[in-house]
Amino acid sequence: MKLLLFLLFCVCVKLVHLQGPGSGSNGNLRLCVVEGRGPFKRGAIFCPMLDEEDSGLECVLGTDQLDCLRRISKGAVDFGVFSPEDLIAAQWANIDVLVTDELRSRFRPYERSIVSVVNRRILPERPSSLDFVLRNTTLCHPGVGVNDLRPLSDTLAGYLESLIIPRACDPLLTLTENRIKAVAQFFHKACKAGPWVPDAERDAELKGKYPTLCAACASPACSMDDKYWGPTGTLQCLVDNSGDVMWGELDDVQYYFGVNTTSNKGESFPTSRQHAYLCRDGTWQPVQDNLAPCTWLNRPWPVVIAKRKAAAAVSKLIGSIKEADLFNTHWRGALTSLLEIRQTPTPLNPPKTPLDYLASAQGFREAYSQSGCDPPRHVTLCTTSNLERNKCEWLSEAGAVYGVNPPLQCIVRNSTSDCLRAVRGGESDVAVGDSEWLMPSIRDFDLEPLLYETTPIVDKMDTVVAYVRRGDVITNMQKLSGKRAAFPQYDGMAWHTVLQYLKDKEKQDCRSAMTNYFSQICAPGTETLKSEDVGDDAEKFTSGCIKNGDKVVGGEIAALQTLVEGKSDVAFISMRTANLYESKQIMESWADSDVDIVPVCPDENKKYCYLSWSNIGHIFANKNLTSMRRHEIINVFTKLDQRFGKHQPFHNIMFTMFGPFNHALDVLFHNNTKSLSTANIFKMHPYASMPLNFERTVLRTSSDSCQMKDLLNSSFSAAPVLLLLVSSLVINI
Repeated sequence: MKLLLFLLFCVCVKLVHLQGPGSGSNGNLRLCVVEGRGPFKRGAIFCPMLDEEDSGLECVLGTDQLDCLRRISKGAVDFGVFSPEDLIAAQWANIDVLVTDELRSRFRPYERSIVSVVNRRILPERPSSLDFVLRNTTLCHPGVGVNDLRPLSDTLAGYLESLIIPRACDPLLTLTENRIKAVAQFFHKACKAGPWVPDAERDAELKGKYPTLCAACASPACSMDDKYWGPTGTLQCLVDNSGDVMWGELDDVQYYFGVNTTSNKGESFPTSRQHAYLCRDGTWQPVQDNLAPCTWLNRPWPVVIAKRKAAAAVSKLIGSIKEADLFNTHWRGALTSLLEIRQTPTPLNPPKTPLDYLASAQGFREAYSQSGCDPPRHVTLCTTSNLERNKCEWLSEAGAVYGVNPPLQCIVRNSTSDCLRAVRGGESDVAVGDSEWLMPSIRDFDLEPLLYETTPIVDKMDTVVAYVRRGDVITNMQKLSGKRAAFPQYDGMAWHTVLQYLKDKEKQDCRSAMTNYFSQICAPGTETLKSEDVGDDAEKFTSGCIKNGDKVVGGEIAALQTLVEGKSDVAFISMRTANLYESKQIMESWADSDVDIVPVCPDENKKYCYLSWSNIGHIFANKNLTSMRRHEIINVFTKLDQRFGKHQPFHNIMFTMFGPFNHALDVLFHNNTKSLSTANIFKMHPYASMPLNFERTVLRTSSDSCQMKDLLNSSFSAAPVLLLLVSSLVINI
């Protein structure tokens, strides 16, 4: 018996010993991989190799870098590769991780070092303050952009400026304009080529207001096409004597002047005798033959970070990678490809916290702890769920890392209507909503769409199309007269679109449009109206609707169901919903049907076949915003879009603004959104050529809408009046 117990004990010990330290099956270490948006998918190619061989590793595909950080924080994965900017976010979010290894691609301590080069003609006889040396000189500015490395991010560029220029906090100017004005006042002139803000109209306005910041450029346009834009352009600006001082990457400076260059022996380089490195303490050093000059800021290498419990195992794993593994065709080679290792990793012994690791890079951590203006400013976004607020807060963290100012602040309310009310009352600056909320937001809450979630693909836009059953032989809009109609919801986009169409094309007034045209109407939402607004016969507007018990089911899928099941003759829904049905992507029993549906095209829009179209989402703000505040809000969201939207196809980005969040789709913003745009989008292709835009119609007609209270006070009988629920009935929400 004792022998049996002893053998069982030994087996158990062996099993425990074999159990790895990771969170995967059998204790496998789990690696979080972000695929990025380029055509080359590392995960799809190399992750199966980890599974096929006894690697002790598993892949987990993350949506973005912050998604991987959240997974590590929750213990769902064990390690991953992150940028120094990701470490700032991890530090701010109090995620308990350790940095185990640096992933260097060159033999030097930092991936990037930023230096300042000046023309010697501005240097005084002896070292002086930076203010004394640089004030009223000409700046060759490197510009800013969405690329992680080049040009500088807003945060790093702002930090360099803050070392010599006093902070400006004029309450009548946006924070961005304060920065621009401060630079313009400090320097005599500059070439700050490229976009200053993402909105082209505002960018042109600012460049017209501060022309000295473009005066040193080669072209008055001051654009990214200028020969002085970017890393090489900035150096050219200096060498051409168009400017006196510049910031740039040490590698670019050394290559440009032929310092530490072992290749291209036959190439000639500009002389560096007229130039010097300017140090942060006001001293200077020669450029020629200076391999380790003074730097203003160092950016660390990408790193491997791991959750604390798995750090030792991850450190041992990464430490076992040899140079030969970089070309290995087995799982070790796959691992180096997944980690994007270019040379043998540099271990940290012992592993460090993100805060301690970043402290070794001069200026980098300080760049992310700059003080703001007093009183502080925020742009507050209202959300309607804890999940939305969570995404908003992570978006805020990511934006702050990359210098998006003012920072985003997030509040939560119970519903979209509550958020719209919060914006109207000044508790929030903006709220988001789809096209169903356009009329209520403008009419009932005195708001307007400040920005639009756009997509250039017509069948992914919000559209209203009249769909009928193929066998019913309804071939034109006039044949819908007397038929049963189903709408996704009362007071929504389809509701107002159809009413406006009947008013314009059938010449029916507000009262007679619905009374004389359809024999029955399904309009979910009317049952929630107060009796004094809707009368006693609200049931007439929901009798043909889909119901779940006593509850009326609203939405496009429910409207489509009434058509498929024969409870209506026409359903006013979007192309997007119809495509889901036709491709068998609606996983409900009624949708497994052989009923074909076809659109009825209006005569004036045979090309697209819709009755109206709208952008898929809107950022609503108060109509009475000051011009400054309007610019500030637009700048914040367009910069967030520029950084975290779909503008960087070949980069692993920190955060995905338009994509899945915590395994859920369409959280806060729509997954199909291509970009955030101002109203100028309606002047651009393909939007300018698309007729029947709902947003423009609503802005034009919202104050001229029929109200239910007016209809109830009319001499019409109750039943006809109820059938007159038209474009602008008041929902008491």
